[in-house]
Amino acid sequence: MGSAARGAAWTILTGIGSRFVGLFGTLWLTYYLAPEVQGEVSDAFIVVLTAHQLSTLGVQQYLVAGPEPDKGLAWHVTVFQFVLGLVAFGLVVVFRDSFGGVLHAPTMGQYVPGLAVAMFIERLGTVPERLLSRQMKFRTIGLGRTLGEMAYTALSVGLAWRGFGGMAIVYGNILRTILYLAVLAHATPRAAWLSPTPLSFATLRPALRYGLPLWVGAFASFVSRRWDNLVVSGLFGAQVVGEYNLAYNLADIPATQVGEQIGDVLFPSFSRMEPEERKRALVRSTGLLALVVFPLAVGLGAVAPTVVHVMLRPEWYAVGPMLVILSALSITRPVGWTIQAYLQASHRPRASMWLGLAKIAFLLSAMIVLGKLTNQPLWTCGAVGIAFGLHSLASMFVVSRYDGVGVWTLLGRCAPPLLATLPMAAAVYGVRILISRAGMVPPALGLAIELVTGGLAYVASAFVFARSSALELTNLVRGAVQRRRGKA
Repeated sequence: MGSAARGAAWTILTGIGSRFVGLFGTLWLTYYLAPEVQGEVSDAFIVVLTAHQLSTLGVQQYLVAGPEPDKGLAWHVTVFQFVLGLVAFGLVVVFRDSFGGVLHAPTMGQYVPGLAVAMFIERLGTVPERLLSRQMKFRTIGLGRTLGEMAYTALSVGLAWRGFGGMAIVYGNILRTILYLAVLAHATPRAAWLSPTPLSFATLRPALRYGLPLWVGAFASFVSRRWDNLVVSGLFGAQVVGEYNLAYNLADIPATQVGEQIGDVLFPSFSRMEPEERKRALVRSTGLLALVVFPLAVGLGAVAPTVVHVMLRPEWYAVGPMLVILSALSITRPVGWTIQAYLQASHRPRASMWLGLAKIAFLLSAMIVLGKLTNQPLWTCGAVGIAFGLHSLASMFVVSRYDGVGVWTLLGRCAPPLLATLPMAAAVYGVRILISRAGMVPPALGLAIELVTGGLAYVASAFVFARSSALELTNLVRGAVQRRRGKA
């Protein structure tokens, strides 16, 4: 677990840094771009991203989990991604206006070509990224992401300020992917993935056999994370999807920038473990993940009303109630990711696939039914949190059936950190009431007080309700610091 912990630390730190920069840019863009503009750009991006996900077929994952890849396999995967990417993005560009009509976003087509270029550039970096992941070089990957996010934020905000509208986001994405590809390509020896060899289906067959079930599961996960925006757009139009997308991105920060990063590290780490060691690591990592992610998710929901009124303009205030509800998804989703990494490392991609399909079936159907019956976007937000919760619970049952890791064992590691968040939420609400009654407190200062109060309350309650996990995490951090000092 030592290399996994160090990899997770680098990945999380750089991920949080890049996400903070990206979040700063996203919030800044709300001062220059209306919700309906950002909604149409979001729709265009998801359509392009769907084409990318559909055309990968999961072959790149074999470079991480399979035998030590040779140059021929890496070259085959590179060519495969290049050719299928050209076809997929070409089709999306041709039919872009048709998508706009279905999604009630009539001008989204203007953003599709540029976003397709950006995604194609990012696609070219898939192979070097997987090769670096296999070598546990998460520092390089994280630094590349951070550099790309910083460039994206600077360019997109600057162009939006100069009146480029939604195209500011498009140009920012192109620059982001160019820099990210440059970092990955520089860190990966060219001979490892760009050494031409005669193309043969026999060389690619193992990667396809392993990757196809994972591809279905990954696409299901992508649909559950992205197509909800398309459902909201189709039901309520571009303005509401712009508000929903911002609320979702804010609520998603704990899940993606902590939970997902840990999942990315755990996959190659689990792959190197023996079965019994892998089981123990799953239980242990689930408890530690809950200890870190749960307070971020619950705390974000607690401070959401204050955050929205401090950081957004009045036309974006509808984001507040959505953010409170959507923050629930960050409580449950990272647990599902951890188990998914475990199943993939255990070479059970079909189980991951069926879990993903079940999740999107419930998510999309619940959102559509509740949205049409109530005509209220907040009900669709509730469907998101419930769907991810059921997916995490179903994932636990699958692991219990295959490997005997009890559901109650996993829930038992999650319950204490969740219980420790209750005093934190109560403290935040209490101090907000006191600030409101006192009056004359600047909103930004009030937000800072809420954050500090919630953080202190959670640290204290974690050592009461989740003492064993808190001590374990403290020891891990202390050990990592000591090793770092020893190397220095």
